[in-house]
Amino acid sequence: MSTSIYQNANLIGAYVARKVLRLQSAFLGSGSGSADARASLARLRRLDKPSGGAWASAGDELFSGLPDIGASRKDEDRMLKTIKASLKLYALHQQSKQKPMALNPKDADDDNYSSRRTFGWSCRQIEPDIDNAAGVVRRLVSVEAARDFAGIENCLRGLIQLMRANDVPVDYYLLARDLYLMQFDGCRDDVFMRWSRDYYRAFTTRDGSVSDAAAPEEGEN
Repeated sequence: MSTSIYQNANLIGAYVARKVLRLQSAFLGSGSGSADARASLARLRRLDKPSGGAWASAGDELFSGLPDIGASRKDEDRMLKTIKASLKLYALHQQSKQKPMALNPKDADDDNYSSRRTFGWSCRQIEPDIDNAAGVVRRLVSVEAARDFAGIENCLRGLIQLMRANDVPVDYYLLARDLYLMQFDGCRDDVFMRWSRDYYRAFTTRDGSVSDAAAPEEGEN
């Protein structure tokens, strides 16, 4: 698989993270900036709905400062679908919440993603006890089984709604990166493998500590 695909994924992830963190900062602030961000998020949520939002009015949130990845028309289409889906999911995630729903690492452009939190980690935060998390697992299986990108986005909405209800944050840099990569057959399995790994590994709390209830048994690697 060409390294340019991963480089493009990093650029797209960084672009989405900047957009999301800027909206989040404004939304959680005060004054006209907060009102503007609230209106922007509402426009994003209405996209694709009958008699919903207009592309022209939502264009600034979606495409202002769009990176030039020098890709084919097909790859550019993948990029645009990724950006739209990621920002729509964040708009749903943050709706009416007065705490940040997007994780804010020290450097949102950091492409050393191994130290970041995947979507699988966020899914585990919904219900740390796997024995009681059949609904979460079922939704994850549905994401992987989806036949097209629209199906993936639709399944992710259900998980994002659960995260919103349980105050679970998401790293939108990594989510956008993964949404782009999963559109390539050679990368799709790797994305879901990492999500599964981070869902089933020893449960770590949001401050990075390991829960005693889910810690590996003594002697495990």
